[in-house]
Amino acid sequence: MKIAPPAAGALSGARAVAALFAAAIAALSIHGIVFLAALPSRLPSASDWQRVAARLEREAQPADAVALAPWWAERARAVLPAALPVLAFPRLAGEDLPGIRRVWVVALPSAPGGTGLVERDLAGRGTRAVAAERVGALALSRFDLAEPVLPLSQLSERIDGASASLMGRPCPRDGGGALRCPGRAGAHVSREAREVDLLPRVCLVIEPPPAAGPLTLTFPAVPLGRTLRVLTGIVGETPQQADAAVKVGIALDGRDAGETEERPGTPGWHRTDVDSAALAGRPATLTFTVRAGRGHPRPICLEAYALP
Repeated sequence: MKIAPPAAGALSGARAVAALFAAAIAALSIHGIVFLAALPSRLPSASDWQRVAARLEREAQPADAVALAPWWAERARAVLPAALPVLAFPRLAGEDLPGIRRVWVVALPSAPGGTGLVERDLAGRGTRAVAAERVGALALSRFDLAEPVLPLSQLSERIDGASASLMGRPCPRDGGGALRCPGRAGAHVSREAREVDLLPRVCLVIEPPPAAGPLTLTFPAVPLGRTLRVLTGIVGETPQQADAAVKVGIALDGRDAGETEERPGTPGWHRTDVDSAALAGRPATLTFTVRAGRGHPRPICLEAYALP
């Protein structure tokens, strides 16, 4: 069978499509070359970072923090004052930010990602007290929080005075200050920075033994206010690696005050508010009882703070 050659119109149309495609590839290539050539001018120099660091060294106060925009500008940790907490979060909405009154925003406005959601989140919970000022390729501004969360006490900062027991057996401390329970199914409690709900959290990381009985954490003489806020979450949860739920019971001066549960497949930084008004104004013993179901529990992150 003889196949007819394509019509002249079809050939010209195909050539036009091919030409447009080649032109698009060339344009993208040129854009990429120009973008890469201009990128160094969009990124801050060492001098820019030093000027911002010097400004924060002069003007930062206790209860200040730094938010990075975009969050991946991690060079800030190496050059900014060590006393300032760095919030390298892609979002701040829904975060308590305990102990922080003012947030300085160090932004790279010309870099990919710009200021992201950080400034919008902060504008929703406070006022811009210092307008954005350019410092070379950086921009520096400050937001003052309208309703800062100022804890009377914070659990992760009290691990040195805590004690632990597994099924009634005391858990000694290791050389690094963590609590390690003996036995093949021993539990482990330490203060660490870990990822929970895709954000870094400083908390007490608890590795509960699988279905081996209760792990009890006791914190004596904890100053309390009207509310005790307890936060829990599964550390770096991967459903394929976690198939056991973990329950955390809460007691104040030996009386049950509530319970929270972490289940595989339900990631998040979960909040439980406990009414502690009856004990407000005096120290109390705070006890957490951790129980894991059968299977393979993931480590959990535990934090709590007393609110006025």
